[in-house]
Amino acid sequence: MTALWEAINRYLANRAPSLLEKEEVRRYRQRIYDILNAEFNLMAFFQSGSFKHGTAVMPYSDVDYVARLYFADKPASSTTVLNRMRDALKGGLWEAGEVFVARPTVTIKFNGIISAYEITPAYLIRGETDADRVVSIPAPGGGWREAAPQAHNKFVADMDAKHYGDVRVVARLLKAWKYENQVPISSFYLEMRSAEYGKNNDSIWALSALRSIAGKMIASELAAMNDPTRLVSRIVACSAETSRITAMARLRTLKKNLDTAYAAWLAGESKRWEMNQALREIWGDSFPYCEPSS
Repeated sequence: MTALWEAINRYLANRAPSLLEKEEVRRYRQRIYDILNAEFNLMAFFQSGSFKHGTAVMPYSDVDYVARLYFADKPASSTTVLNRMRDALKGGLWEAGEVFVARPTVTIKFNGIISAYEITPAYLIRGETDADRVVSIPAPGGGWREAAPQAHNKFVADMDAKHYGDVRVVARLLKAWKYENQVPISSFYLEMRSAEYGKNNDSIWALSALRSIAGKMIASELAAMNDPTRLVSRIVACSAETSRITAMARLRTLKKNLDTAYAAWLAGESKRWEMNQALREIWGDSFPYCEPSS
C-alpha cells in the first residue's frame, strides 16, 4: 500500500512538465525573444511564474515571461505598449493560433501542448539585483503598477531551499486544487502564501501546512497579503469581488476536506477509506489511493 507522502509525490510527478513540454517552451522562447528584441531592443527577457518557480501543474499552467524595456521609451498609457507588443507578435509568429491583450500581459496561444504563453512588458523603476529590482507593469485602465518578479522568484526559491523542496510541494498542491475545482484565485497568491508559510515555520509537512494556509486565507477572507519581500504593495488574491466570494466558498470546502483527511490519517487503518475520499474530493479521482501512515 502507498503511504500518503508517496501518493503526494506520485500525484505531483504526473503533473510535472514533460520533456516534450519543456522542449516546446525552449523553442517558442527563442521565437518570442527574437521578435520582441527586433521591435523593442530589449534590456532583459526572463521567465517568471510557475515554470520558473518549479510549481507548474500540467496541463493547466501557462508559461510567463517578463520583457524589460528601456524606461525612456515608457508610454503614458500601458495600452500603447501592450498593443504594440501584440501586433509585433501577431505579425511575427505565423504558428500562433491567437495573440491578444489580457492585462497585464500579451497572451499567445500556439497550436501546441502548452495552454498559453504570457508576456508582460516592464520598465525598471529601482533596484540593481534580482533581490531588489522593482518594475512598472500594466495595470487596469491603461495605468501602471509596481511588481518585483525576480525578487519574488528568488524568495520562493530561497524558502524552498530552506525546506528541501517542500515549499514547492505545498504550492503545487494548492494550485492543483485550484485547477481541479476551478477556483478563481491567483496562482501567484497561492505561491506567495506557501513561501510565507515556509518563512514562518521551521518544518513543513504537506497536510498540516495546507490546513494552516487554508485556515489563514479563510480567517482573512482572502484579503490581500503583505509582500513578504517588502518591495511592492499588497498581493491580491482575486481579480473581482464575485471571484472572491466563489473562491471563499470553495476554500471552506477545501478546509473541511483537509480536516477530514487529517483526522482520518491520525486515526489509522480504520479510517483509510474516509481519508482517501477526502483527498480525492480535493484533487480528483487520479489522486493515488494510499494508507494513513507518515
